[in-house]
Amino acid sequence: MKRELQMIRIIAFLVLLSGPAFSQSVYPPGSTPFTASATGTTGAITATIPAVASRTAFICGFYYMGTNATTANTATSVTITGISGGTMTYGFPTLAAAATVPNTIPVDESFLPCIPASAQNTAIVVNGPALGTGATLATASIWGFYQ
Repeated sequence: MKRELQMIRIIAFLVLLSGPAFSQSVYPPGSTPFTASATGTTGAITATIPAVASRTAFICGFYYMGTNATTANTATSVTITGISGGTMTYGFPTLAAAATVPNTIPVDESFLPCIPASAQNTAIVVNGPALGTGATLATASIWGFYQ
C-alpha cells in the first residue's frame, strides 16, 4: 500500500509538471519577446528595444558589466531611458585598473512586473557609461517584449 501511494504521488507530480502552467510563456498572450545586447571597451554603449509603430515596448530586465579603466571615475552610471515614469539611474563607479579591489559588481536587474515604455512607438534604451582609457570590456543586455 505504501509503495502504491508513492507511485500515485509521483504520477500526480508528473501530471502537474506537464500541465498548462509549465508550458505557457512568461510573456503575455499576443506579445513578441525581444532581446538585444552591445559590447565595447572604453566608450559608452547602448542596448535598445527599438520603437515599433502601434506597439508598446516593455523592459523586463537588463545586465551591465564593465572593467576598470586606467583612471578611476566614480561619477559614471547606467541609465534606462524611454520608460514610463522617467529615467532610472544606477551608479556604476569605474575603479583604477591598478586598484587592489576587483571590478565594480555588474548591474543585473529584473522587473516584475515589466516596465512599459512611456508611450507607444517609443524605444527603451539601457545606456552604459564611457568607462575611460584602459577599460577592456563593457557589455549591456536588455530583454522584454512588445504588446
